[in-house]
Amino acid sequence: MDLILYNPKSKNSRGNIETHRLIRKYRKKNQPFRLKSVLKVEDLKKFLNDRPHLENIILLGGDGTVNQLVNNLYDFTLKQDVFIKRNGSGNDFLKTLKTQDKKPQYIIEATLNKSRKKYFINSMGYGLDGMIVNFVDTSKKKGKLTYFWSSIKGIIKYKPTPLSLDIDGESYNFDKTYLVSINNGMFIGGGMHIAPDAKIYTKDLDVIVVHSINKLLLLFIFLSVYFKQHLKFKKYVFFKKGRHIKATYKTPQIAQLDGEVEKNIKKIRVKATNKQIHLRSYHKKKSA
Repeated sequence: MDLILYNPKSKNSRGNIETHRLIRKYRKKNQPFRLKSVLKVEDLKKFLNDRPHLENIILLGGDGTVNQLVNNLYDFTLKQDVFIKRNGSGNDFLKTLKTQDKKPQYIIEATLNKSRKKYFINSMGYGLDGMIVNFVDTSKKKGKLTYFWSSIKGIIKYKPTPLSLDIDGESYNFDKTYLVSINNGMFIGGGMHIAPDAKIYTKDLDVIVVHSINKLLLLFIFLSVYFKQHLKFKKYVFFKKGRHIKATYKTPQIAQLDGEVEKNIKKIRVKATNKQIHLRSYHKKKSA
């Protein structure tokens, strides 16, 4: 029996349409399933332990739903195969997963302000990126262009600030920093190729810093991310791969981890853990 886990709030609450489509598919094939909202599972580890008969988990939701699963099951050994089905507004991790799901993925650990630990699996952004995601979250209407218009708003409002960065023991300093993006996956913002060469099955993280640029050119570079051209602007876009990253802003910032917002963050430490989870793309699942 398969467990269908869905988030009724995904895609601005319109994700239930995809959930019902999947249910009809199971019923048409007379396949047994258990349907459960992620909002009604208080302890996912206990829920799965108490139901050893469950064979597969089908997770319907966007990046935030995947992030919730990763944080809930970080210290848990899954016996079931997990398949991710598009059902959110972003689905950036799934875009990478569709081409890189043959090997397990490393879960990434972020320590916020020296003590609080959070986990992510796709990307975390700090500074302008966090502000943009916060604008998206608080937007009354969400659609395909919500991230784009939120980005324009963020570029106008954001004030660049000094950043100290350490990657595997090497130090870098930037006077006017707009954002730091630390990536395990390739995409952010609903399809922006922020880290075209990222590999979700290695411990190497792609670090990108945008700095020392006027806002008009920043807008141009922002648009170039969609076409994987932003890394060519080496004067303004710093790029390096690493495994242990420390980033410290002079002033508190908004951060986002797989689209989940964290506020008043000045310092982060990021590294891949030794914990792996094997998430697969649902479109490769042939049994349902």
